[in-house]
Amino acid sequence: MAGPLAAAPDGVWLAVRVTPRSRRPGIGGVGSDGALAVAVSAAPEDGKATQAAVELLAAHFGLPRRAFTLTQGAAARRKRFRVEGPPASLLAAMRAKLP
Repeated sequence: MAGPLAAAPDGVWLAVRVTPRSRRPGIGGVGSDGALAVAVSAAPEDGKATQAAVELLAAHFGLPRRAFTLTQGAAARRKRFRVEGPPASLLAAMRAKLP
């Protein structure tokens, strides 16, 4: 994946790098690894950081939380989500909102 977004058959793949216990939660830029930086204040235990990341991503992209499904990296900082929706229009809309 060259950037954080890629088309999927039923939506979009989104690569993120989550930083837990951050003093400044928010969406950062795209790192050299091609993942979108997401900082959350939640601790990395019991999926709290992942859930906080989903809430930030949903708010940032203007999508419902249920559209995001974690597919890789449940216990890792680097995660991959499938975002459900029409691939072409969803990809264009999400690219427009990348920092």
